[in-house]
Amino acid sequence: MPIVNVKLVTIRNVTFAVLLLTAPIAIAAPKDQGSAEDVTATAQYKSLNVSKEPKVVAAGEYKLDPHHTSVTAKLAHMGLSHYTLRFDAVSGRFAFDPNHATASDVEISIDPKSVDTGDQAFDRKIASKYFETDKYPAIAFNSATVTIIGDHIRVAGILDFHGVKSPLVLNVTYHGFAQSRMGFSGEATFKRSEFGVGEWIPLEADDVTILVEVEFVKT
Repeated sequence: MPIVNVKLVTIRNVTFAVLLLTAPIAIAAPKDQGSAEDVTATAQYKSLNVSKEPKVVAAGEYKLDPHHTSVTAKLAHMGLSHYTLRFDAVSGRFAFDPNHATASDVEISIDPKSVDTGDQAFDRKIASKYFETDKYPAIAFNSATVTIIGDHIRVAGILDFHGVKSPLVLNVTYHGFAQSRMGFSGEATFKRSEFGVGEWIPLEADDVTILVEVEFVKT
């Protein structure tokens, strides 16, 4: 009996080995290399050679790129959240000389009718009742002085909003220069009541924060 058992075990092991040898071998699929667009984007990004050194920036006039610019405003609502709105129509210019960077000249203009909260009926109410766009068709910021500390820039100027002109400081971070294009992020805070837009305070906060993401392209 023990001899028979050994033969059976051997036969079973041989059969199992044969099954292993004859089983189909799985071939690893090649890793996805990404779409042609992804490959092109990667190559183009590597060739940009983005520089944060202002000295390499080409001097001259720059025009705001509306496709790579956003201006949003936020204010506290009932102390529970920060309500956010965006302006979809923004234009502007920027004059720069790397040898006299503190003399840079910035102008930004916003169409208040382009306010966008995601609710078109509310947008129209904000534009007509609060911004009074028929009387004040533009919101504008013009720089007066520029102070540079590393990649942080303090742009002091005048905000012209709702018929009132008042000083405003825009705190800016410089992101770099590549292929005749410059990029910045900016932030400023003001009290809307000082510009004659004081409805619903304090239910809706008086302090408004402006967030700017912008690219300028050399003309």
